[in-house]
Amino acid sequence: MRNFMEFLRLVIEKKTEDEEIRLHLKTFNIEEHMENAINSFQEMADSLEPLGLQFTWEFDSNLHDRTIELNNGWKIILGRGLDIFQKTSGRYDIAEYSQEKRLCRECEVTIIKAE
Repeated sequence: MRNFMEFLRLVIEKKTEDEEIRLHLKTFNIEEHMENAINSFQEMADSLEPLGLQFTWEFDSNLHDRTIELNNGWKIILGRGLDIFQKTSGRYDIAEYSQEKRLCRECEVTIIKAE
């Protein structure tokens, strides 16, 4: 959830003030964590709406690939999904609070333009 919130923060930072963004997440979760995930996503949606970002989600038990599909035809394929950061040294490590200071795990990102 933390990495996804970091992604949402980036989307909010990059959009213009009057721009409306619709973001739909398709994800998988196990039954025992489903209620917590739903509550977390609703909290996110409530906090994002006043900022011009409409956030919706759905659960798909067959999901495997991790991609970001943009409405302009670009597709970003994330080998590790958003789980690209190494663990920090702990809560007093500045990297814990500044994504720019966090080290990345080895991963591949592929960006393609759909025909």
